[in-house]
Amino acid sequence: MRSLRKNAGEKVCLFSLTIIAILFILLGILSVIACRYNEDDIAPIKLDGTQWKLISLNGSELIEGTHISLYFRNGIVWGSAGCNIYGGEYLTEDPDILNIPGVGKTEMDCLSPEGIMEQDDTYTRSLTNAAFYYVTGEHLEIYSADKQKLLIFERKPEYPMNPADLVGTSWQLISINGDQVTEGLSIMLTFDSDSEASGCAGCFDYELSYEASGDDIRWGIRSERNGELPQDLEFQALRYTDSILWASNYRLTTDGLEIYTAKGDILVYKSS
Repeated sequence: MRSLRKNAGEKVCLFSLTIIAILFILLGILSVIACRYNEDDIAPIKLDGTQWKLISLNGSELIEGTHISLYFRNGIVWGSAGCNIYGGEYLTEDPDILNIPGVGKTEMDCLSPEGIMEQDDTYTRSLTNAAFYYVTGEHLEIYSADKQKLLIFERKPEYPMNPADLVGTSWQLISINGDQVTEGLSIMLTFDSDSEASGCAGCFDYELSYEASGDDIRWGIRSERNGELPQDLEFQALRYTDSILWASNYRLTTDGLEIYTAKGDILVYKSS
């Protein structure tokens, strides 16, 4: 957000999402380790396609006001570490082996809340130390090679959506995380096809190339300035273009559209 403030005066804003996959060659063969769980009680659960929200980091709660997410998709793990977006490759082996050889992440420097950068780094280190996982009910637990519990996640809700229902629809943003759009600012989103969307956020015109499956949605965004805005309206417009970049899921409701992001933002729209 602070970087957006600094760049608010730039004539062209270009945003792109790159999930960074760093491939490691696994040296050696993992020895068979006696699991702390009874194997008869473990049913292999596939992680691919699942999505999670962190609730415990090395036995501690997260800093208030922060959000850490984890998504497994097609051999790639990605999400928000609280400040930075990260991504990498993951490998699993039945019944409970999980390896995340390494992750790359963006290089944002968040100043608040206090301790967020230390938490960001601690989380990604813990993720790369993963050796075992265990899914119980709506929770995912990740353990180190010496069976120390590193991370506890709760499952994020999933919605029975059909992406075809998005095509041809147009929407006007109402709020971001409950904050109403300021009077005098218009933020629009139109799904032009099953892979392209476009819109405007005040003086910023943007285009999206997207992929959707069920309630999952991913896209890259290009945004170009077309005019001027008062500073407070421009800040909110840029807040929107930064937030929508990290979209992960959507939900069509009886009276609108909701878009959820890896950073924990909720964008609420009404039909236009």
